[in-house]
Amino acid sequence: MFYYIFAKTDKGNFRELNEDSILVNREVVCSGTVEACVSAPFITAVCDGVGGENSGELASQMCLGHLAMFDYSSNADLKKELMNIHNKIKKQGVRREGAANMQTTLCALAVDEKGRACCINVGDSRMYRYVNGTIRQISTDQSYARYLYDHGKIEDMSDVDPMEANAIISSVGSTLNDPQIDIMPIVSGFGKEPDDMILIASDGFTDYVTPEEIEIGMELDIPISKKLSALFHLAVRNGSTDNISVIGIKPYMDDEELKILTQRKTVAGIVKLGSSEAPAPKEALPEEQKVSEITAEIAEEIEEKASSLPPESIEPEKTEPRKAEDVTREFKPIKHITPELMALKEADSAPKPAPLPTAQTQPIPTPRPAPAPVYKPAPAPAVEPAQNTEFSPEMFAPKKKRRQRTDTASELKAMMRSSLNDLKKI
Repeated sequence: MFYYIFAKTDKGNFRELNEDSILVNREVVCSGTVEACVSAPFITAVCDGVGGENSGELASQMCLGHLAMFDYSSNADLKKELMNIHNKIKKQGVRREGAANMQTTLCALAVDEKGRACCINVGDSRMYRYVNGTIRQISTDQSYARYLYDHGKIEDMSDVDPMEANAIISSVGSTLNDPQIDIMPIVSGFGKEPDDMILIASDGFTDYVTPEEIEIGMELDIPISKKLSALFHLAVRNGSTDNISVIGIKPYMDDEELKILTQRKTVAGIVKLGSSEAPAPKEALPEEQKVSEITAEIAEEIEEKASSLPPESIEPEKTEPRKAEDVTREFKPIKHITPELMALKEADSAPKPAPLPTAQTQPIPTPRPAPAPVYKPAPAPAVEPAQNTEFSPEMFAPKKKRRQRTDTASELKAMMRSSLNDLKKI
C-alpha cells in the first residue's frame, strides 16, 4: 500500500511570522504547499510554535528536523526518541540568545513497515479520521479547558475564559516540565475503507472550521488537493487569527486509484457544485488566479451547506470560533500553563468557606485609671517581753580584773626594775 499526502501551511492574515511547520516525506516546510507519494514506514507531522514564548518558529522547525532524521520502524522506541528531541530543543533554548524556553506542539501520524498506524500528540494540534462519510477526532487536546473538563472541574469547556481555555499544559521543549507524550494506535486498519483518510491540523485551522464543515468538504467530488485548499480558505473566511496548517493522508493501492484521487471524476463545472447546468464560459485567467477563485467558490459552497444543517446536528467539540470583528491585529499570545500554575488556578477556583456570623456585642467602656497607691510604712516588729529567770548569787559576784596592757616604754622599764630588785632580795 502507498500513501498520497497533500499539505499546506501559511502565516494567515493576522500574524507576521509563521510559527507552524509541516513534515512531509522527510522534508520540513514552513510556507506553501507540498504533495508527495510515500510508502511505509514514514512519519508526517504538524508542529505549532507556542505563542507567548520565544522563537516558536525555531522550536517547530527543530522538532520536525530531528524527527525527519529518525528511522521509524515497528521496533523503534518513539517515546524515547521524542524525549531526546525535547531535551535537544530545551538545551538549544538555553544556549541560544533570545530563544529561552522555546516550545512547540506536535501532532504526527506514524506508519510502520507492517502498515500499522498510530497517532502521536503533544499539545493541542489535532488529528481527525474521515471514514464512511463521518469525521472523528483521534487525538486529545492537552489544553487547560480539556484538563479541567476531564478532571470534573467544569461541566462545559466553554465555561473557561477563551484566553485560558486554549492554553496548553504540555509541549516539546519546555524547561519547566517534560511533555506528556500520547501515542494512540489506530485500531481498525488504516486504508481498508475506500474513503479512509487522516487529517492533521494546527489550531488555526481546527478552531475555525467545524467537523461538520470538514465532512461536507470531504464529500465533494473534487481532488483531495482542492478539498483541503477549500477548507484552508474557509478557515481564513471564518476569521482565523493564527497560523494555519493542514495535512491530508490518503492510502491507495495503484496508479489508477491515485489518478482518481488527484483528478476530478466528473466533468461538471466547479462554479456551483451539484448544479446540473453547465457553467457559463469565462474569459481566460492566469492559472494562479483561476485556482484561487475556484478554491474560494468551493469554500463558499461548503459554508452554505453547513449553514443549512439543522442546529441540533451541529455539536462543535471546542468553543465557537471567533469572528474577525471580535479580534484586533494586536493579537495577545497565549502563555504556556505549567502544572504549578494549574495548581494555583485550582486553589483559587476552589469554593471558599462562608464567613462565620458575627454576634452583635455592646461596645466595651473604657476603664478608668486606677488611683495612685498611698505609701504606708510597715509596722515595727513587736518586741517580745523578756522571760522571767531565777536570780542566783553568781549574777552579782564581782568580775575578775583583766591585766592592763602597758603601752609606754617608761612603764615597762619601771616594771623591769621592780622585778630585778625582787630578785636581789632573794
